[in-house]
Amino acid sequence: MQLIDSLYAGERVRYTYNPTKNRREIWNRCDEGDAEWVLFDAMPGRSIKEDYVGPAQFVPAILGISLSRSWDTNGNPAPAVGNFVVANEIGGGLQLCGLGANIDDWVALHTGGNYPVSVAVSPHLHLVLAIPNTANLYTIRGLVGAANLETGDGAAWATPDDGIWIEYDSSVDGNLRFVTRSGGVSTSTPLGAPPTGHVCINMCVSDAGDDARLVLDGTLVATHTTNLPTTQLKPLAMVGSRIAAQRDLHLHDFRLIFDSGEI
Repeated sequence: MQLIDSLYAGERVRYTYNPTKNRREIWNRCDEGDAEWVLFDAMPGRSIKEDYVGPAQFVPAILGISLSRSWDTNGNPAPAVGNFVVANEIGGGLQLCGLGANIDDWVALHTGGNYPVSVAVSPHLHLVLAIPNTANLYTIRGLVGAANLETGDGAAWATPDDGIWIEYDSSVDGNLRFVTRSGGVSTSTPLGAPPTGHVCINMCVSDAGDDARLVLDGTLVATHTTNLPTTQLKPLAMVGSRIAAQRDLHLHDFRLIFDSGEI
């Protein structure tokens, strides 16, 4: 993740060659912080991008919302129209709504049966999000594995056995946490109260695949070298309510970059 052999070093954009990955990279600079340079693109490389601004294609189970990717959904109860609302913020967005008809209702947005990344391909996940109301809410955002992951409708949410994510549960304490988890065993770093307003989140695995880092608004806040998952992972955002009242998660500018594999 260190910038090497800069071809162009501008104020906001830097083009580099990464000899470890044998690829060209484009890095974008955040407004502030000690880790403000964020990977924007890699060539050769693969990426999944979503700006949550339609129209592009119809997305099953997300009625009335058009997204650039064919995302999947599940929850308790089964997702409905009201779980997905356009957020007219910072160029667009999606309000993922836990409607809270009953206590512990939840809804998730993810890539279905496609688990496209592992630690070995050094994923970089970028997401801008906001939690309008952190009271009586639980949420996970990041990369998760299939083991113990709830993929059906109508069941209680269960913590996946594997993944790299940030989580918050008001019923536990007031801390946002960065988690790496393998085989049901976690390394967890408390980060204090969730930021107010929109926050830029970057979760990235090093080129060597031996650590996972969390950068919030350009500042490195946690580095984990233990309990890095060894299974295939997929992106997921989940929000639920601890009371019978709606709780929302606002999503913007999702980007997941990883190795392209063998040519």
